[in-house]
Amino acid sequence: MKYIRTSYLKKAVNNAPDDLIKDSEKNYYDQLSGICSYIFDNKEERPIVLISGPSGSGKTSTANEISRLLLKEYGCKSSVVSLDNYFRSNDSPGMPIGKDGKIDLESPLCTDLDLLKEHIQLLNECADFDMPIFNFKKQARDGYVPFRREPGSIVIMEGIHALNPLVTGENSFAWCIYVSVRTRLKADDGKLLHPRAIRLMRRLCRDNLFRGRDFAAIFSFFQSVSEGEDKYILPFKHRADYQVDTFMAYEAPVYRTYLYDKLLEQADIFENNDYYKKLMRFFGYFPSLKKDGIPETSLVREFIGF
Repeated sequence: MKYIRTSYLKKAVNNAPDDLIKDSEKNYYDQLSGICSYIFDNKEERPIVLISGPSGSGKTSTANEISRLLLKEYGCKSSVVSLDNYFRSNDSPGMPIGKDGKIDLESPLCTDLDLLKEHIQLLNECADFDMPIFNFKKQARDGYVPFRREPGSIVIMEGIHALNPLVTGENSFAWCIYVSVRTRLKADDGKLLHPRAIRLMRRLCRDNLFRGRDFAAIFSFFQSVSEGEDKYILPFKHRADYQVDTFMAYEAPVYRTYLYDKLLEQADIFENNDYYKKLMRFFGYFPSLKKDGIPETSLVREFIGF
């Protein structure tokens, strides 16, 4: 089990925040740089990259960074495709229903399985097809765009179900990558903060800052998302050729800047929420860190903006 002590974090934020950021970014970069080497060396046999991970794991940023590194380090062109575009409209027949009687949005059966598998095969063959576009406001498909993989290029497909063979098939021509937070924070009293709580911090920042959701809704939504993670995502983690730890040692102090005071004002709402209590306890172990000095290409920017 990998962990970072909150006492070290406090000292680093107070005395050498730039070094903390630099070292964290380098650790992430080194992981992806090594993976890109294998992707490039085998791009003719395996031109597709499938990236999976739970909510708040940094799938989108990791996909974009791999794309950037492939071009920067190898001159290799690539495209990033979100599997969210293959969601079925909410009024589609046979949508999966959860225990609450509502559509189970975490289920892989919300995906247009036949169309996606067909398009993955066409990507491998560099054939033309029309890729669907999903409109989240309408919760419905909103047209198509022409698409084709150029010979010698890579297509990086990211989504929570990317490693599920029911969704993407059993493909010998695809790399499988699983990304998530794998490092824990450890207080001097021995208490540990689970990686899932770091991902919750990320969601609290992003969804509140950019998606107009209040904290109560985010906490509630994260509970159902976590149940879906255990049921639909983790069982296929073993299929990954590579696993990436997207944890940044400095990120919790950055999220503290955006969350602590606001969450403290709503303490009475969350008096029975265990996640809330854990987050606030750990926020008390280290100071806030402003976003100055965070690279524009950093994964953390996915959750706090620019």
